[in-house]
Amino acid sequence: MAFSRKDRRALALGAGAVLLFVLVQFVVFPLLDKRKRLEHGIKAKEKGLVEMREMQSRFLQLSRQSNTLEERLSKRPENFGLFAFLENKAAETKVKDNIDYMKPSEVAGEGVLQQNMVEMKLKAVTLKELVAFLERIESPQNLVELKRISIQENKKQAGTLDIIMQVISLVRAESGAQE
Repeated sequence: MAFSRKDRRALALGAGAVLLFVLVQFVVFPLLDKRKRLEHGIKAKEKGLVEMREMQSRFLQLSRQSNTLEERLSKRPENFGLFAFLENKAAETKVKDNIDYMKPSEVAGEGVLQQNMVEMKLKAVTLKELVAFLERIESPQNLVELKRISIQENKKQAGTLDIIMQVISLVRAESGAQE
């Protein structure tokens, strides 16, 4: 079977078209898809890298803050106890007789630093006495702060207040609760 020149040309064009189709379908398109996937992967990795840098910055900030807390703890007296600290400040401000109760709570937190908390109720305290007491117990150098406070008017004595407060302090985990 002899093909005419025109048939051979048409057959060569057809074979070329099939070859071109196979080349595009099975070589070019997969390469383009792979390139697209790689570009998406690079974008995702860049986003992850930015997040890691932000976390590293936050970690360094927390680390510096922790070192500051450690310095404050080391400057605090070894026998420091939150319960005794509050009683001492209540005596200084003459509200010790107004203490209805003081309840130490469990140590909270994990790691090197933990929180001690004392719930305290004062009855029939004047506003001036309360302010003086709060000024003395808020002690950044001793790592003591007021967590929560509830103030109500005392119904039995006019011009006085009943207060329930939670005071917290940081302690080293290895030293345990000193309350």
